[in-house]
Amino acid sequence: MITGAVLAGGTSSRFGSEKAVAPFRSASMIMHVLRVLSETTDETLVAVAPGKGTHYRNLLDDEVFVVEDDEYGIGPIKGLVTALGAARGDYVLISPCDTPLLRREVCEITISRAKGFDGAVPVVRGFLEPLHACYSRSKCLNAFIKSLEEGMRRPKDAYHLLNLATVEEADLRRVDPHLTSFLNVNSEEDLASALKQAEKQ
Repeated sequence: MITGAVLAGGTSSRFGSEKAVAPFRSASMIMHVLRVLSETTDETLVAVAPGKGTHYRNLLDDEVFVVEDDEYGIGPIKGLVTALGAARGDYVLISPCDTPLLRREVCEITISRAKGFDGAVPVVRGFLEPLHACYSRSKCLNAFIKSLEEGMRRPKDAYHLLNLATVEEADLRRVDPHLTSFLNVNSEEDLASALKQAEKQ
């Protein structure tokens, strides 16, 4: 079983409002991400900031499970712990809420590469993408918790505890030539750029 998990616990400080629910063409950004995840996973959930659970439950479909972080301001590793802790799947495919151009094929190749490992992490322009990864629920949850307990707040800080595969950029470009799946919308300017990209697809 594979779980799809969207991280929506950020502050959206650069965007100026809650970017997960910002309109993007016919739906909100988070709904675009959830739709793609639902095509490639067996269940979907959203990890949100403390106190935001009811807000998101009222916005999303009933089949989407909403879970809250138990602390505020820790960073995305807290969202990973929340998501992995709530997931039922053996593997959990992670995506940020602000990637409305996410492609199903990128999800599929990442899930496929994770099998037999503790997970798989895409490499884009020479950098690991830990929030676009597929993680083994039990092993990665323990590793991320251990890192937090040791005061380390970056997901990559836990990677030395894990046997992770990578999804190389050449493979990603075969299914997403312009790597638009990894375009994060952090500002109104980014949103306008993403909408222009969407028109070309």
